[in-house]
Amino acid sequence: MCEEETELVGLHINRNKTKGMRVNTFNMQKFRLEETEIEEVGSFLYLGSVVSESRGTEEDVASESRKQMVLFVQLYPVWRNLSISKEVKLRIFNTNVKSVLLYACETWKTTNQITRRLQMFVNKCLRRTMSIKWTN
Repeated sequence: MCEEETELVGLHINRNKTKGMRVNTFNMQKFRLEETEIEEVGSFLYLGSVVSESRGTEEDVASESRKQMVLFVQLYPVWRNLSISKEVKLRIFNTNVKSVLLYACETWKTTNQITRRLQMFVNKCLRRTMSIKWTN
């Protein structure tokens, strides 16, 4: 598409921010915008989700797990507070921590490995929240 055509419909393409990615193709021609060659990438972040050549599910789960762990650690004073009931702690965990972990999960490819990995992570957090040792 020519730059003049994109301007007519109100589309302004930022050459510095534009990236290209190939998935399941044999065409290896360089991406170009007018005379500028577009950088090719293996993955990128789009609306908070990782898009990659491998469809990004593994990267998304890892990213959400890291975000959730940061949030979980920030709530350590709540988890350690003995005056807060277990029911309230569970409610805080489900509404604040678990929701961050599962954000945009409806776009993930569901596999047994990913389900197991998420469940292990939730179990680990719940054990810490309820002060239950792993051996118990």
